[in-house]
Amino acid sequence: MSGAGMSIRIVGAILGTFALIALIYALLILAQLGKKLGAVTKMRSTYRGYYAAVALMGLSLVTRLLRASVFWADPGDLPAALNDPLLYFLLYHLPLAVGLTIGLAITWYYWNWLLKER
Repeated sequence: MSGAGMSIRIVGAILGTFALIALIYALLILAQLGKKLGAVTKMRSTYRGYYAAVALMGLSLVTRLLRASVFWADPGDLPAALNDPLLYFLLYHLPLAVGLTIGLAITWYYWNWLLKER
């Protein structure tokens, strides 16, 4: 790959990593808001599910950091596991999708009343 193409991949990897960190941070903020809202409205405490979502997204973040760290390496020197698409799917895409789905479901549970208010 050319030098310009490689630098674009590296910048994309860094920006994607910051996006995952921002999503994790947003889920932690929603967990605190959900905890307070649940205490005030006597709702069932489902805010703990946010922490499960954060853990899954953390696994995705670690996998992304591992994958991004090898962009500078020679493709022949990489361990085979880091180039395995199935492993990347199981450790990055699947936890990311499940974590975001959990976060979305809990957010919908806590905040759907806003859509009903007019």
